[in-house]
Amino acid sequence: MNEGSPDQWLAAAQEIDARIEELRPEAERHVVGQHVISQVLLKRFATPFGSNGLKLVPFDLDRPHRAPKMASPRECGKVKHFARFASASLEQVWGKLETRIPDAARAVDRGDVFQYEEHVKTLKDLIALHLVRSLTYRDVHERIFNEVYAERRSALLTDESDLLRIAVLQRSGIHLAGPQGLAAAADQILRPHRTNFENGADFRVRIEHTFAKAKEMIRDAGLEILVPAAGEFLLGDTPALAIQQSGGRTAFNVAIGDSTAIVLPFGPRHLLVGRTPRNGTSIATVETVDFLNRLQIEAAQQRVYIRPNSGQEVFVRSFLNQGGRRAKRRLGSPGR
Repeated sequence: MNEGSPDQWLAAAQEIDARIEELRPEAERHVVGQHVISQVLLKRFATPFGSNGLKLVPFDLDRPHRAPKMASPRECGKVKHFARFASASLEQVWGKLETRIPDAARAVDRGDVFQYEEHVKTLKDLIALHLVRSLTYRDVHERIFNEVYAERRSALLTDESDLLRIAVLQRSGIHLAGPQGLAAAADQILRPHRTNFENGADFRVRIEHTFAKAKEMIRDAGLEILVPAAGEFLLGDTPALAIQQSGGRTAFNVAIGDSTAIVLPFGPRHLLVGRTPRNGTSIATVETVDFLNRLQIEAAQQRVYIRPNSGQEVFVRSFLNQGGRRAKRRLGSPGR
């Protein structure tokens, strides 16, 4: 997904700046090791091992030759410094939703979830959460910020250069001489925005802002739950995928408004599909299950999480041996 166009980014700038100032007193309150995948979700893919507790298998797609080792859900799907500004308050935002997930999950397992509007809303919000709380979203945020910053700086040095000269003269009485003085003035004007980007404040506020917008967009449509006819679903480290299907082709990580569906594995036996025309449960063919599992592998930053003794490792290795992920960009990865 993305955060909208550069024009939309600029339109929200004042609101973002105001929220940053609200959070500034909490700037240094951090949570180190933030889950980008909810532990409740990870636990649904885990298997109990007696006194050792729940375990799943993090499979490193970049180093498939390594023998994977089991880990607890607490150890998986974490990023050491996902948000670097007021991250404790952000964890509280996520926590308000995550405390509602267990009841919704039990309703899914019972098969009566669509009798409870509040549970359907929770599942839709869970999709929104995993769309924005991801390394893919963080990469998009960085790209758009740099694009907008470069455009604004260029405008100040060209089309708006006369206005910049007048503003500097009125403020300081200095006549800007030559391109170096103009560039220095432009950089000074933009410096607070660059600082808020570099210290993580802009990302912290925009992810909260985007989460709210994503929930609105996903709540307005239906929710479908897929159950596999055979086999089981796989969980990648970037599990929520906004996809667009057209002419037999599928693109993922598209903007929510451009998507034809948003998928999120919700355990080996369930997969959530947001932005559907209706609510309901459907059976996924073996071909559909394999297709969705390949998407999880393709979209992953580095890892997929396998239920122990499920046989899914064979599927993953086979896909990689056939050339899967050849064009995958690797821009960072969760810790485990």
